[in-house]
Amino acid sequence: MLNENQYNELWNDHFAPIIPAGTIMPLHIEYAIRERVFQDYLDIFRGENTRVEGYGMPYLHPFFNPDGTPKLKEKPCIKYIMIGECAASLNPIIPVMGNCIIPNGDINNTYFYNILHLGNTPYLNAPRLAFGCPGYGPCPENKIETLLCLASKGVLLIDLFPFAIPFGPIRPILNGTGITRTYWDNPGNPFNLQARILGINNLLCDKWDLCMVAPNTISEFIIDPINGFPELTIIPHGLHIGNFRDVLPDATRPNDWKKIVVTNAGFPSAHLITVAFDL
Repeated sequence: MLNENQYNELWNDHFAPIIPAGTIMPLHIEYAIRERVFQDYLDIFRGENTRVEGYGMPYLHPFFNPDGTPKLKEKPCIKYIMIGECAASLNPIIPVMGNCIIPNGDINNTYFYNILHLGNTPYLNAPRLAFGCPGYGPCPENKIETLLCLASKGVLLIDLFPFAIPFGPIRPILNGTGITRTYWDNPGNPFNLQARILGINNLLCDKWDLCMVAPNTISEFIIDPINGFPELTIIPHGLHIGNFRDVLPDATRPNDWKKIVVTNAGFPSAHLITVAFDL
């Protein structure tokens, strides 16, 4: 996890000079909570609760029983990695109406790993449909079941950037100035993707694979070999190095890269995920 100084430095070095006027740096605590609930999900693959006592969280660890045992009987490994762009910025909370076992559900926010965020989003719908997992409404307890199902299949979503801001206006700048590349594999960037996946390589299946769910401006720039992005060098190598730049045209997306699962409408689809991973 980035500490506050690292977080501020990445913002000041990479984003402050290029963001549209009026864009405010998201709070570090918002990033930290996202990172902790992401770690909660990784705990399913670890088979242990790694939460630190006293860490301020909006709910108890959702994937372990009160006696500390995992809710998922068999510990999975990470087989299918989806690379996103960033979390959506937070919206005002709209409470769930009804009798939920877990309180404080919110239908106006959508972070993939936050069990309270129950807003409809293709970034969760597409993989859950592709892997045959249940819906995540109307209550937080339903989303727990969705995430446990995805984990049981070996699914992981990991974002390229740590800042929850609108990226549309700055994607070409991020690509053109080399900033996107620094978040891919630059060892000088503590948030680079290669280092973060390498840090959990003990949780990977031997034949792990990867696809891109980030918007096409970012995904195409990374996959197109003309831009010089290498495959991620992680042990185990999995299937990624051998197939990252496979070509397979599909009428539903605006490019021919098999490992991009974003449609012409700009969102991931269950169909393209099944194509990318040969499900």
